[in-house]
Amino acid sequence: MSGCTLLPKGLRDRIDLYERAVALHRDGQSNSRIGSALGVSRDIVGYWLRGNRPKRVGRYEPDLSPSSDLAYVAGFYLGDGKDAGEEHKVRFELADREQLEYVGGLVAKILGRAPKPLGRDGAFYTVQYDSVVLSIFLNQDVEKLVEHLKDFARDFLQGFFDAEGYVTCNVDAAWHRVKGIHVGVANTDPDYLHAIRASLDALGFAPHLRVTNKEGRTMTIRGRTWVRRKNVYHLTIGGIGQVRRFRALVGFRNRTKAGKLDDLLLMSQMGPQRRFAWFTSRYRKEGRKWVRI
Repeated sequence: MSGCTLLPKGLRDRIDLYERAVALHRDGQSNSRIGSALGVSRDIVGYWLRGNRPKRVGRYEPDLSPSSDLAYVAGFYLGDGKDAGEEHKVRFELADREQLEYVGGLVAKILGRAPKPLGRDGAFYTVQYDSVVLSIFLNQDVEKLVEHLKDFARDFLQGFFDAEGYVTCNVDAAWHRVKGIHVGVANTDPDYLHAIRASLDALGFAPHLRVTNKEGRTMTIRGRTWVRRKNVYHLTIGGIGQVRRFRALVGFRNRTKAGKLDDLLLMSQMGPQRRFAWFTSRYRKEGRKWVRI
């Protein structure tokens, strides 16, 4: 794992333990004796050694050298990833099948294995990869993560905006007006959004951070209702010039979001009287969102 010299100490230590466990196993040591020697449970040792079979070795040797793929996955994981407990399984759960197939394919590439088939959980598609090393890497302090991937800042931002981002406009049905195009991201972790804002600031943007839905309020998304345990923060970029700049310097890889951004920028070139008819002939309102017909 020579490519891990820039990774956090906790991750290097875990890799060292894994490699020592494999070496002790080759010397004929039992899982119990290996665990005692390394200060970990025999179950963890067994978990590592089961993954050392050739067909699954990629689970523990991801390519964590800075790259476009890793930066995109890291950004997307901050938005929509889930760490599945102590076993550190990297899990995604999305309603957008195409998006999940894309990000799942990148994770598989990083792990050096074939993409896994998607599962289903109600209205959501799911995929999960077993990799302690990749999980620890993705869950490290966000500032260290950004620093490690600083040469691929655009890919990192694209991943986060594909996961948590949106593009929208203000529609006044009573007056048949459409205006106020802006791009934004929403998340419950202010540290993530501060890191994203710093990356956007470095590109010459002036994003605005605000609290919208406060903790304790009830919310319903795709048929699921629960009480918010955290505040929801929004980071937004407004003004037609800034939005055009966003498309040029960052943009979306997600096809639906990229298409909507292109549509709204095209609409912005039309006269005020034409915009409403043009927009409502292509988009309809579902809940609080305008979606392509």
